[in-house]
Amino acid sequence: MSVRAEKHWRNDGGHLARVIPIAAAAAAEPTLHEALAAAAAAEQRIADLEERLAYLEGLSVTDELTRVFNRRGFVLELSRAIAAAQRGGPQGVVIVCDLDGFKAVNDRYGHRAGDDVLRQVAATFARQVRRNDVVGRLGGDEFAVLLIGAGTLGARRKSASLARALAETPPQIDGIGLSLRASFGTAAFDGGEEHEAVLHRADMAMYAEKRRRERERPGAA
Repeated sequence: MSVRAEKHWRNDGGHLARVIPIAAAAAAEPTLHEALAAAAAAEQRIADLEERLAYLEGLSVTDELTRVFNRRGFVLELSRAIAAAQRGGPQGVVIVCDLDGFKAVNDRYGHRAGDDVLRQVAATFARQVRRNDVVGRLGGDEFAVLLIGAGTLGARRKSASLARALAETPPQIDGIGLSLRASFGTAAFDGGEEHEAVLHRADMAMYAEKRRRERERPGAA
């Protein structure tokens, strides 16, 4: 025998009141299982949305080619480090690196091979730094490294180790290692400057080093 979920009316002191059978009212309410399923589905939708937002945020600060920080991401990390130093946190150093003669690689082997070389250089630099340090590609063949808690001497040593890593594990094209060199410039910060000033000082030091090396190159005028 089935219970019909239809409306019933009764006379209640001269007023008509609608009566819904108990079984029909209970059937209209979601069961505990349905409520838990709905809550789980809502939580999954939120988790999916957060994952999507994190992915999009990662794209905005990650260099698509090399998968290290892009310029925007590196500047954000440097700004945070400077702000921490202003609050009494550790100071640090920025290293800017420019690959010497990289245009010749593109001209000789093509841009696809050149892109692969940039990926290899980024991976080499990433292996040479600590977990709390930051590697970024500022654009073209220019990279930067942020060393937290390091001084000028530490930056010079790190620059030397990066140059040595490029020489010992050179980027390869079709299995052939490239004799690729780089120029480095460093700038220490203590929280008293904006990020633009710190990067500018490191840039100027790098270009001064590049000019010095070009003058010392055999056959240079």
